[in-house]
Amino acid sequence: MMPIAENTGNETSGSQILHPGSRKLFCHWEALRAERPCPTREEFSLSDVRELVPDLVVLERDHIRKSFRFRLAGSNVCDLFKTNLTGQDMLSGWDSFEADLINKHLLQSVSNFQPTLFRTRLSTDTRQQVAAEFIGLPIRMRGSERLQVIGGYFSFRPAHGIGHTAITGRELLAIRSVWTEYQTIMAGRPVVATPERRFTVIAGGLAG
Repeated sequence: MMPIAENTGNETSGSQILHPGSRKLFCHWEALRAERPCPTREEFSLSDVRELVPDLVVLERDHIRKSFRFRLAGSNVCDLFKTNLTGQDMLSGWDSFEADLINKHLLQSVSNFQPTLFRTRLSTDTRQQVAAEFIGLPIRMRGSERLQVIGGYFSFRPAHGIGHTAITGRELLAIRSVWTEYQTIMAGRPVVATPERRFTVIAGGLAG
């Protein structure tokens, strides 16, 4: 098992987000939710983030496989992975340790309303390495307690310029839950919830 180091520092909300697309998506989600744990799916209008749509994904919990699957995947994400990801297991292709780590953080997203942020190094069939950043944000289905994860998978290089035909390997560099505050109602009065902040660095990867 690959050793990991965990740091519970005092980073401000979103301070570890590197890709401009990830930051814009996070800020839009923050503005929509206001002081609530998360916005609803109906509030999230794709027209407001039109330029990010090709990089967006929607994940939903697969209770049977105890995983998450792509309900939708944008054209840039499918082009990066050179396959139609819609309907596929999000954790497919990762080794068991990394898959468990990603799954744990996504579960925290839909149970504790905390965004998931991770960075990866993808290997191609042309022996190139491509860095990418994923951010996943919880959203609630209207009239339901059911949550999905709307996210972005942003490559630091345009997929159309890589010249590959397949992703042959993937490595998790760093993963964390992004700390956010929100109000819950207890005993008839609002209480600010401050979930635990945690940053996990994979040995040999890049610190966030």
